[in-house]
Amino acid sequence: MRRIVSGFLGVALAAVMGAEAADAAKSEEDLRREAAIAEFTAKMKAANYPALFEAAAKEFNVPADILKGVAFAETRWEHLTWPPGETASPETGMPRPFGIMSLWDNKYFGHSLIEAAALIGKTPEELKQDPYQNIRGGAALLRKLYDANPKPEGTTEADIESWRYAIRHYCGIPEPDLNARHALDVYVFMSKGYHQYGIEWDARPVNLEPIRAETRRIVAEEEAKQAAARAANSNRVEAPTPPLLAANPQAGPEAPGVKETNVAPAHPAMPVATAAPEASKSKNPLWLVLIVLAVLAGSGLLKRLLTRRGQSR
Repeated sequence: MRRIVSGFLGVALAAVMGAEAADAAKSEEDLRREAAIAEFTAKMKAANYPALFEAAAKEFNVPADILKGVAFAETRWEHLTWPPGETASPETGMPRPFGIMSLWDNKYFGHSLIEAAALIGKTPEELKQDPYQNIRGGAALLRKLYDANPKPEGTTEADIESWRYAIRHYCGIPEPDLNARHALDVYVFMSKGYHQYGIEWDARPVNLEPIRAETRRIVAEEEAKQAAARAANSNRVEAPTPPLLAANPQAGPEAPGVKETNVAPAHPAMPVATAAPEASKSKNPLWLVLIVLAVLAGSGLLKRLLTRRGQSR
């Protein structure tokens, strides 16, 4: 019996010593990461976000999984807050999203924060600070976008897949291929669920193939448009242009109401003429010299021809 007890003690002591050795071998970065994970997990559990999603979903008649999926794709269920007045990252210059639902207030991705706050009768600051009000604002905005836009073909409100156009508008990404990919990500996450770091989200069935097929089509269309724009720009640069022809009045940033972009104009087949360069203008002294020499040379040739004709007579 003593041998058995002694053996158990030896195993336990070895396990303890091994754990201590493993802890000692961990780097400071490993320890910081573990601490951050533990802190995040505790925060997620304390926040009880699933209950908040369910409450907002019921209030605004939005599927709870849509709210959970949008929040997960945007922020991983983290309520994002920033120092007062900070609207962009000091390191990257990227605009800051606000709250767990990633609401925006900038010229790049729009002003969903302002719109969502107005829809629920709260101030933007309240949505920045309070996760539940942020979720309510996001839900109200998604409901509005869903009602204002057509549903994907073959879907009804009973289908979770019918919300993808509202999700594309909600994210604020202007490029069709990118916002379509973003919506697909939301549904992929939804189909898998998540159970880690204090996030508890059960998977639900999603018919992903129509969404994937639609996303592939949109991406292909955008790539074709970009290729056509590049070809049009290339042709426009290489095409010969008559000198002194007035430039297209709608091309360039000076035309009123027209922004300067890299997108090809509405009529890419029409080459945009450019004004003659300075070197071709008659004010250039070199051109004057060449013209004078040509006149003199022509006069000498004409004189010789007249002399020969007189001699032949």
